[in-house]
Amino acid sequence: MLFFLGFGGKPKKYHNVSVIIPAFNEEKSIEHVINVVKSISSINQIIVVDDGSDDSTYDIVSHIPGVLLLHHKHNKGKGSAMNTGLKKVDNDVILFLDADLCEISKKQVEAIINPILNGDADITKTKFKRAAGRVTELTAKPLLQFFFPELGFDQPLSGQFATTKKFIDTIDLENDYGVDIGIILDAEAQGLKIVEVDIGSIVHDHSTLKELNLMANEVVRTIVDRAINYGRLTMVDDLGNSIRMEIMGLSLITFGIFGIFFIKFMNLIVSVAIIVIGLIISIYYIVRIIKMSIRVYRQSNLSSREMIVVFMKTHFPIIISIIILLFISASLLGSVSISSNQISIEPISKNMIIPTSSHSNQSVDIRGPYIISNALENEQNLIRLPTSALNTLQANYGDYIYINDERYQLEQSVNRENDLIRIPSDAREALDVEPDTTIRDSDLKSEFDGAYLVHNIDINDMSNETINNTTNVNLNTTNMSVGTYLTDDSTDEMVLTVYINNTEIGKTTASIEENATYSIYINGQIEDNLKINTTTNGSVFNMTYDNNTIVNVTMESTNSTSNVKFANDQSYVKFLNIHINDTSD
Repeated sequence: MLFFLGFGGKPKKYHNVSVIIPAFNEEKSIEHVINVVKSISSINQIIVVDDGSDDSTYDIVSHIPGVLLLHHKHNKGKGSAMNTGLKKVDNDVILFLDADLCEISKKQVEAIINPILNGDADITKTKFKRAAGRVTELTAKPLLQFFFPELGFDQPLSGQFATTKKFIDTIDLENDYGVDIGIILDAEAQGLKIVEVDIGSIVHDHSTLKELNLMANEVVRTIVDRAINYGRLTMVDDLGNSIRMEIMGLSLITFGIFGIFFIKFMNLIVSVAIIVIGLIISIYYIVRIIKMSIRVYRQSNLSSREMIVVFMKTHFPIIISIIILLFISASLLGSVSISSNQISIEPISKNMIIPTSSHSNQSVDIRGPYIISNALENEQNLIRLPTSALNTLQANYGDYIYINDERYQLEQSVNRENDLIRIPSDAREALDVEPDTTIRDSDLKSEFDGAYLVHNIDINDMSNETINNTTNVNLNTTNMSVGTYLTDDSTDEMVLTVYINNTEIGKTTASIEENATYSIYINGQIEDNLKINTTTNGSVFNMTYDNNTIVNVTMESTNSTSNVKFANDQSYVKFLNIHINDTSD
């Protein structure tokens, strides 16, 4: 994308240039520099920033027409002067010139700005025929070759360059002599096209040894700061390199484990090979890291507390990577089954459930895995399970489940047993499941395949519904139960809703068996046999019971699927049993 964005169209051309000239005690040369730039037609804005000069620089510039003169009361540094000038720039192209260029010519200035104006470069810097400075040769070039070897500029510290305002507005300029190299390194980091222009001979004022020392310090700081910001320091740091290689080894181990269980195109040999390579890299570099850390600890004068802080900051990525690997391994290898002739390892993980039915009142949920356990003492008719498992079975606490014609009540887990399903021995035997077996949430319904559920709905539990207080139905004894059973077959889901005297007393969802018969009971007595199919939509049963109670049952599609089916007449339990003012079981 960056390639096509950069080269896909015609380069943008510009016409006008703003020049910024930082000046500090440059009374001998400032007028010459201004006269040269005034002679160039494309330069229509000249900004001179007097950086606290104590000679006649300010007075000289103030008498030259067509120049915007800005002033610092105190010397703030070259970068600060450039920042001050940038606030007043009107054009899209900016030229920066030093004020001490006593022999600069019109041709040299044009050579700097023309590649920008013609769209051939994003930024231009200069090189010239003059013995390279001591700061450049002894400080800048060695550091640049070490941290930024891709930069091969002859004179990286040249202060004469041009660029676009669009770029310069995206970076923070240094306030001192580091500003020039900082701009070049930022432009390189952004992938801009930098052109080094040869402008021939140039004359600069020679700096004192004190000034050179200050310049060297500021240039070194800028280069090192950029090396840190752009990740170049850790590229050459031995401990940092070992830490990165250790993390890579741990990542390869993780990738190999995933390859065994989850990536189809990776066979066992390839996955094991990746794990072995990761182990070799991890062991080798963890030994190196330990040795280097011990050496640093012995040579350091830091207190134990300070050393622990340094250790955590340095080694934290490795610690996190190891913790992640341990958790992933524990999750993937969570179920080991050993038989007489084989060892079976099957990854057991959690299941994320995102409800899509408009009739569902559930939110996004993380469920499973579950461990089958024995029932508690004196609870041979109870199955205790966590809420997540209950939701997967599409049941409620207090519902009944029939396993091999035996009835068990579903109850909540105790003692924070969020991953245990406690099942009595007879039910486990019927389901053919052993204690300590781990079951994924997606397999839970299959484990209970064929079991019947009786979903009990009490009108008093309808806390979110508006109850019609004018009804003559006894709210304490009116309820309904719906029979369902679990299958592996997923079909279109329907929502069943029961109304008494136009008051909703309950609803539930499941799918139906095509061409099956469904019977409706009131107070245990059969009232009607229904034929329901997936196209049914609306009322399926409507009658007046005991002359004053209107009972209405509706069935509507939810546009979802379910592998819980309503119990038909061939089932062990009733499809729908409505209790009206009835206390019988």
